[in-house]
Amino acid sequence: MLELRCQINGRPLIVGHRGAMAVAPENTFPAFEAGFMAGADILELDVQLTSDGKVIVFHDTDLFYKTGFPGRVCDHSSHFLRNLDVGSHFDESYAGLQMPYLEEVLDWAKGRVNLMIELKHGANVFDAELDKATVELIEDFSMVDDVILTSFDQFALQRVKEMNRNIATSFIYITRVRNPLQMVEGLDLHALSPATDYLTHEEVKLIQNAGYACSPGGFWWDYGVLEQWGVDTISSNDPATLRLPVKG
Repeated sequence: MLELRCQINGRPLIVGHRGAMAVAPENTFPAFEAGFMAGADILELDVQLTSDGKVIVFHDTDLFYKTGFPGRVCDHSSHFLRNLDVGSHFDESYAGLQMPYLEEVLDWAKGRVNLMIELKHGANVFDAELDKATVELIEDFSMVDDVILTSFDQFALQRVKEMNRNIATSFIYITRVRNPLQMVEGLDLHALSPATDYLTHEEVKLIQNAGYACSPGGFWWDYGVLEQWGVDTISSNDPATLRLPVKG
């Protein structure tokens, strides 16, 4: 199982958000290459299920902003989606980039870098086949110990553990609550992923003292503060710019 805890690793692990989305079009191979070359310990990506059952790498619920075509990933076939340009919205020099299939990313990452894979459920799309297909691909590539699956959907995370208890999982939430541990009671999780926008030092310690890694996401990034709080992972849109003191 992928180990995220700072007390084991000796320092917070660096997560390249959607690869390195400030450097190249998010969730594409140029972004993954940039994040890897920058020294990220883990590359984060998002997966959805196409209408013909392929697991494809794409973040947004709506295709339009990134591709110029309307609709959702689940409404279209893999063939149609692979013919969309997901690079031009970032810069014309990336025109013609395709959405990767998850199996392509797993093949590229195997033996090279760990992955944080978000199962994209929501907007009336709650397809358990996404979870099943993702777990099967991870198993096919023998990468159970090299990935962590994350989601806002607790049902999805529960299904993952029912299929393979050795895959690390983390629950994402964006809110300020009195006790986040109550939200995950009964769930088999390795980590919690709160939004940094609402995070406090006390919440970091509460999560860690309960035995979970604290692996935050969000839009507020004061890296010095987060490092002082002792979070277990720190995400960056450009890992090359992130330099933290190494503990131990």
